[in-house]
Amino acid sequence: MKLFTTLFFALWAVGGLWAQSLNTVIVSFDHQVNGERMVPNATEFTIWNGKKVKLFRAEFYLSEIEIVRPDGSTLMLTGQHILANAESPAAEANLGQWPVEAADGLIVRLGVDPAYNHTDPASYPAAHPLAPKNPSMHWGWVSGYRFMAIEGRIDNNADGVPESALEFHNLGDELYTTATLSGTATAENGILRLHLTLDYTKLFENMALTGNLINHGSFTANQEMMDNAATEGFLTLGTVTATEDLTAAAAQVSAAPNPFGDYTLIRYELPTTSAQTEGVQLVLTNALGQEVRRLSGLPYTGQVQVDRAGLPAGIYQATFYAQAQVLSQQPLVVKD
Repeated sequence: MKLFTTLFFALWAVGGLWAQSLNTVIVSFDHQVNGERMVPNATEFTIWNGKKVKLFRAEFYLSEIEIVRPDGSTLMLTGQHILANAESPAAEANLGQWPVEAADGLIVRLGVDPAYNHTDPASYPAAHPLAPKNPSMHWGWVSGYRFMAIEGRIDNNADGVPESALEFHNLGDELYTTATLSGTATAENGILRLHLTLDYTKLFENMALTGNLINHGSFTANQEMMDNAATEGFLTLGTVTATEDLTAAAAQVSAAPNPFGDYTLIRYELPTTSAQTEGVQLVLTNALGQEVRRLSGLPYTGQVQVDRAGLPAGIYQATFYAQAQVLSQQPLVVKD
């Protein structure tokens, strides 16, 4: 009888776990400075001490991501890593299917967790976040990965023009740090989208930033930047349901059929201003954030056919750009 009772409660516990729907967890990013989009090698912005900064490179890792459920319990997405890169603003990280229907906050770790930090990059598939990258995100066997790579220039002679080199390559297990984010997200159509807004100005909060600003390692300045990333609001979880924030302008965008087998037809009407004189680009990315299709020179209103043309079944993101600004995004599903 005791064995039966133990087995019953074990099965009940497992059943309770999987009673929650499985949803695909997708993480996306909005790279900003002071509330405006940050375009590498183009956007100049002012930090806390009034100095102008321009970034050429901005990459960082997230590991050991925990979703805080509305009931206060947490779900660790084990074995998942994300490499965020400002040069790929439309990239998304597909973290697989998990028994979670909503998020009431996130707990994320900045950097690569010690269990993976000293592994061989060559042991991972090419598309994996921990595989070799160009430029490299791996420092070496002892130190492991660059947790964060921030490169650019800063105005240190007060002439209003960023001229002094600035490089922060933050690495070392001791710099691995935790950030707790508030905010909510709810799954829709089988997808729980966690949209993170970044503000790169926050990385420099209260840092002196004088003299030689080439900091590679786990020195005081590197630690300060990682602490800022965790505590100064560098990361914010959007308080929206599913894709609402990314598709605020997408009420005039539709795709049919969707899911599709051979092709889908996207009809769209995008916002424009007199300053936007270039055509629109449509970029299709897969679940790993890799670009698989690009159409350029499109009008701001019209329709475009997207053919499957060998695309594997899965979830894709169609993103409309104009002058490096995201105008709208539309999820697409390719079926067999």
